Amino acid sequence: MKVAVTGGSGRLGRHVLAELAQYGHESIDCDLMPPEGPYRFFRTDILQPGDLTWAFSGVDVVLHLAAIPNPFRDPPERVFGINVAGTYNVLEAALRTGVRRVVIASSDSALGFTFRSSDRVPDYLPFDEDHPKYPEDPYCLSKAFAEDLALAFTRRSGLQTICLRPCWIWFPDRDEGYRAAVNDPSGHWKGLWVYVDVRDAARSFRLAAEAPRLPAHAVCYVAAADLAAREETLALIDRFYPGVPRVDRTRLEGHRSVIDGSRAEQLLGYRPQHSWRDWLK
Repeated sequence: MKVAVTGGSGRLGRHVLAELAQYGHESIDCDLMPPEGPYRFFRTDILQPGDLTWAFSGVDVVLHLAAIPNPFRDPPERVFGINVAGTYNVLEAALRTGVRRVVIASSDSALGFTFRSSDRVPDYLPFDEDHPKYPEDPYCLSKAFAEDLALAFTRRSGLQTICLRPCWIWFPDRDEGYRAAVNDPSGHWKGLWVYVDVRDAARSFRLAAEAPRLPAHAVCYVAAADLAAREETLALIDRFYPGVPRVDRTRLEGHRSVIDGSRAEQLLGYRPQHSWRDWLK
């Protein structure tokens, strides 16, 4: 299979390229910066439709990872503009070049809780893909819009679109505040302590590229099976989210994630294999 990866030189992208190579796929890194590994590289700006059309020629599947990854370091109009316009351009170029499937890196942030300013609480727990989206900031909005764009292209043309929602991606070869996060749940309470190991995240994109039978459009969470906290899940919910209208307590025992990952398992065969407990002692 020939797979184009936008943002393949990025932190997640390099793991996705390695995952694809391990399973024998021909991959193309579509990025402004060259990759670290021996991958085919097309210098590609997602704001330039011509770059994308050139890069996607003869490609079976596009994995769209390129984006500004948070709302902190860039002006809001740049975060929203690049992420949304870039996604539109990727979908349009995929349609123009005959790509059969586009897998978009959305985010659990599309739900709107991670960077919110309001006091909103979840409608219910655990979350699933049918939970309403309440985005407020430019990054969360851009991810919510990306999902809507994907659905619109599917409606318009039949282009198959899969939106994956990786949670906070953790890299086991470093400690970027992870130890502090698991020891002090008050620092990550807006994100409801969800995360995913980068190895599992990369595998989810490979599985989404390979899956033989998928619906025309789908959204799937990609999360670890547990929470990034030492306290148990129900204790955290009772402490930080006592106002949630519906909590299925039987599904949140122990340290289980507040994300319902059943759709990714059913559609992609994705089951998380890694936990921070394996490497962050």
